[in-house]
Amino acid sequence: MPERADGSARWRLRRALKVAVADALVMSGADAAVRAWRRRQAGGARVLIVSYHHVTHDFAAGAQEGLASLLVSARTLRLQLAHLARTREIVSLHDAQRILGEPPGRGPPRDVVSVTFDDGYADVHGVALPILSELRIPATTFVVTGYVGTERRLPHDRIYAALAELAARGVEPRQAGLPRPLQSALDGCGALGPAAALDLLIARLPPAALLELADALGARVGQGERELPAATRLMGWAELRDLQQAGVAVGGHTISHAVLPLLPPAEARREVEGCRDAIAEHLGRPPRHLAYPNGYHTPAVRRLVASAGFEGAVTTEDRENVRGGDAYRLQRKMLWENTTLGPIAYSEALAICNLEGVFSALGLARAVPGEYSGLPVRSSWGAGAAGPRKDHGRAPSGAPTLER
Repeated sequence: MPERADGSARWRLRRALKVAVADALVMSGADAAVRAWRRRQAGGARVLIVSYHHVTHDFAAGAQEGLASLLVSARTLRLQLAHLARTREIVSLHDAQRILGEPPGRGPPRDVVSVTFDDGYADVHGVALPILSELRIPATTFVVTGYVGTERRLPHDRIYAALAELAARGVEPRQAGLPRPLQSALDGCGALGPAAALDLLIARLPPAALLELADALGARVGQGERELPAATRLMGWAELRDLQQAGVAVGGHTISHAVLPLLPPAEARREVEGCRDAIAEHLGRPPRHLAYPNGYHTPAVRRLVASAGFEGAVTTEDRENVRGGDAYRLQRKMLWENTTLGPIAYSEALAICNLEGVFSALGLARAVPGEYSGLPVRSSWGAGAAGPRKDHGRAPSGAPTLER
């Protein structure tokens, strides 16, 4: 998980040093040099795709209740979008992909950016939409159709909330005391904090196992789905229709936020096609794009998404998009409050170095790979051993999965 803004003296010092480095790089003209170099690599105008999750009026309060790394304040969202609008043309995801399909040397003279939101949280409608409408910014929101219009919460929000409650009681994941088949999944988390433990569990456990674990952890701490913070509520179909009418495209994010490489092919196809069909039924048109849950994909998954009629798919890999790249592996930069946060407030120098890719070009930021290649996934939900198995990535039933 990204660094959390805890306000400590050590954290402020680290942020101040980062701002100092960013200031020096901007003063030296590194951003202009990187921009010219990346344009040559891209074969023309650079195409950036950015992604958000939650938008909140009060970041500090939101960070106390949920995953801080999924949050951006309304004020910071405005500032980040204003920066992007100064340096690039803001276009729809469809137009961004069209530009990437053009031959090198052709396309718009300015770099472009497309804005996306993952998971379909209600604050995209309540907080982000007024900002997008005011600034006339096109966007895409990716929704988990099995949860749209329900009171249910996504498994990762439920697991994080329960682990955070255990941590508040001084209980580590390995000390949760769940029944053995469930506890074995937590044993491998050791003394990790809630966010890091959640990352590990998502990478290891198929969707059904995550849901079972969410139920057990909720029961362990006496926390029902409806008792989670209001910010974890997801949009209904009426809210999505409002977004669509306002010019925000609605894309697919599977039925259950399933990590597709962990599923047998038939189940993965059901997740992708069922999501597509639900959006078409409720909104009157099928989605053009899909976002891979947690960014994980494989060649087989990409072929499946293409065969389902999607024109493209986005990852969470922070790399440069280039002409002629895979339309089902569009790269995205994940943004949140700390992306542009100095020790006290918003930093323009950090915005330049992070949003324009200066840090990544210089090796000061590392892209998280999305290509699934045998992450430590338990082969059997009730296997009992605490550590990862050698037969990584196999579904609980032993059925073939979309790893290749």
